[in-house]
Amino acid sequence: MSNPDWINRWKQGRIGFHRSEFNPTLLKYWPQLKLSEARSVLVPLCGKSLDMVWLRQQGLEVIGTELVKTAVESFYQEQSLQPAVKEVQGYRHWQADDIHILEGDFFALPEGSIQSTVFYDRAALVALPREMRQQYVKHLANAAPHIQEGLLITVEYDQDLVSGPPFSVEEQEVRALYSPRFEVIKLDTHSAPASTNLREKGVNELIEVVYKLALSSQPPGLF
Repeated sequence: MSNPDWINRWKQGRIGFHRSEFNPTLLKYWPQLKLSEARSVLVPLCGKSLDMVWLRQQGLEVIGTELVKTAVESFYQEQSLQPAVKEVQGYRHWQADDIHILEGDFFALPEGSIQSTVFYDRAALVALPREMRQQYVKHLANAAPHIQEGLLITVEYDQDLVSGPPFSVEEQEVRALYSPRFEVIKLDTHSAPASTNLREKGVNELIEVVYKLALSSQPPGLF
């Protein structure tokens, strides 16, 4: 999926990946992270996810990144928030109630620009084709070098049936992408309904996998 593809999906309302409620997987497994010193959470490729509201309710400053202006505008409008907007390092920085969204290309985030120590990824890694996923993980580490842990949710299904997105990302690839910088801990595997895009192409159910990523005691640098 190219940037114009994503922009068109939002323009056409083809956003079957968006949930109209808090993600129950987030609510169940977020407490397994060690968050005593965490002050802010990074939510890459955030769209207009309601999960940002829930994370803010946990007392965390939320830093989202999103390419599509329509998604950012919709989030603040639907939450009845009046954001302040300013230009920062080539991005439009939206902010209201300690929920910040950086509007722009995630892959152009400057090195060290995100100070969050924890991240939440439900829809970022699986939104990217295989050839972009390693670049995504490397840039996550460069843009947010203080990350200590994260909650990652992936999906698995027969990729021969449909190309995605969301894309099927199997455990072997997850471990190859995030190790050895992070210890990859699989928390759960369960069946879940497919997104609208997949159902339209004959995939009605998929496997959702939940991982906790914890910084290794002696990380070998940036991947």
